[in-house]
Amino acid sequence: MKKSPFLSKPVLWLLLSILSAVSMAHYVNAIWSANQPPYFSDLYAPWWGAHELLLHGRSPYSPAIAHEIQTVIYGAPVESSPDDPSGIAGGFAYPPYAALLLWPTVHLPFPVAQKVFFCTSVLVMLLSLTLWLRVLHFRPPPLQRLAIALLVLGSFPALQAIKLQNMSLIAAALIAITLSLLSADYLILAGIFLAASSFKPQFVVVLIPWLALWTAADWRRRRSAAWSFLITMLALAVVSEWLVRGWVPSFLNVVRAYGHYTYGHSLLDVWFTSAFGHVASAVLLLATLVLCWPYRTQSADSPGFFVVSSLLLAANVVVIPTLAPHAQLLLLPGFLCLLSRPVPHRPANSLARRLRFAAWILLAWPWIACFGLLVAALGLPVTPLLRFWEVPLYTSPLLPLAVLLALGCLLFVHPELPNQLAPGLRTQALEPPSSPTIPDV
Repeated sequence: MKKSPFLSKPVLWLLLSILSAVSMAHYVNAIWSANQPPYFSDLYAPWWGAHELLLHGRSPYSPAIAHEIQTVIYGAPVESSPDDPSGIAGGFAYPPYAALLLWPTVHLPFPVAQKVFFCTSVLVMLLSLTLWLRVLHFRPPPLQRLAIALLVLGSFPALQAIKLQNMSLIAAALIAITLSLLSADYLILAGIFLAASSFKPQFVVVLIPWLALWTAADWRRRRSAAWSFLITMLALAVVSEWLVRGWVPSFLNVVRAYGHYTYGHSLLDVWFTSAFGHVASAVLLLATLVLCWPYRTQSADSPGFFVVSSLLLAANVVVIPTLAPHAQLLLLPGFLCLLSRPVPHRPANSLARRLRFAAWILLAWPWIACFGLLVAALGLPVTPLLRFWEVPLYTSPLLPLAVLLALGCLLFVHPELPNQLAPGLRTQALEPPSSPTIPDV
C-alpha cells in the first residue's frame, strides 16, 4: 500500500519544526524575557549613539550619551564603580563606522526603527541560511528546506537576538555574505563585506587571520581580497577618525567597561577560571590552526574550505569573551555541515558519530525543555514557571565545544575519495593522502 504523503518523513519534520518554533517563541516571550525592563533593547544604544553622532556631531562614547541610553533602558543612569568610574557601561560599544549601518534609521522615531530592525532581522536570518546552503552546495527538497528555516528562526540564539534587537544578526549575515562571495570568486566584494563585518570585531577575530593565511597560500590569485579588505578598513578608520577624533582610546574604555558590565568571560574562562582560560583558548586556537593548515590551499568553493570555515567560526564562539547565546548564530554553518555530511558506519568513525550525536542532543534540548514548559503553561499560570527559565539553557555552554569537536573529527573521516577537491589538489588525491580530506557532499 502506498504510504500517505501526510505521514512522510519531510512532513513529520515540518510539523516538528513548527512545534519547536512555537514552543521556543512562547518561552522567549513569556518566560525568558518576563522580568526585563519594559524598554530594554540592545538596539537602543547603537541607534542613539548613531543618531547623536550623525545628526548632532556628539561623541557616542561620552558619559553623557551613555547616561542618556541608561536612563531610557533602565530608568536611571548606572552607578559608577571602580571598573567603570565614568558609568559608561551599556553605552555605545561599537567602532564609529558601525553608525553607518544604522544611518537609514537615525531620522526615524525609535519605535519605528525597532519595527524596521525586526523585519530586517528575519530577512537577514533567511538570507544567511540561503547563502550557507548555497556555499555548502546543499539543496534539500522544499519541505525540508522550510523545516530547516523554521528551526533556524525558532532557535533560541535567533529568537533571543530578534527579541533583544541585537546587532549580532547583522554581523552574522555579513560573514555569510563574505564567504558566499569568496566561494563565487568575487574576491574584491568579499574583502569589502569582511571589513564591514568587523563592526563587531569579536565575531571575526578568528576568521580574519585564517583568511589571511588562505590568501597568502595563493597570493597571486587571491590578493585582490586582501587589498580590498585593507583598503576598506583604512577607509573605515579614516571615516571613524573624521567622525570622532581620537576614537580608539574611547572605544577601548567603553569595551573594557562593557566587559565588566556583561560578565565578559569566555566559556573556557568559566571552565578553567580566568587565569587559565586564556591559556586554554590559546591551546585550542593553536590546535585548530594545525588541524586547518592543510586546507589553506583549497579553493573557497571546495567542501574542505567550508568545513574549515565552520570549524573556525565554532572556535570563535568558544574563545570570545561572551556567554550570550546569540553569539551562537555563528554555529549555523557548522550544523548545516553536520546535517549534510553523514558519517559512514565504520569502526574507525565511532568517535565522529558519537560527537555528532552529542551535538544534536545538545541542540535539541532547548526545544524539548521549551515544549515541556509550553505544556505546563496550558494548565498553570506563567508565574510559577518563571523559576525554570534556565532549564532550556542548560546545554548552551556545551554546544559550541560539541560542534567544534564534531567538525574537527569530520576532517579525519575518509569514507571515499572526494570528488570536489580544489583543481590543484585532485592530482594529489590520487595518491594516499598525507593530510585530512573531506568526504563528498
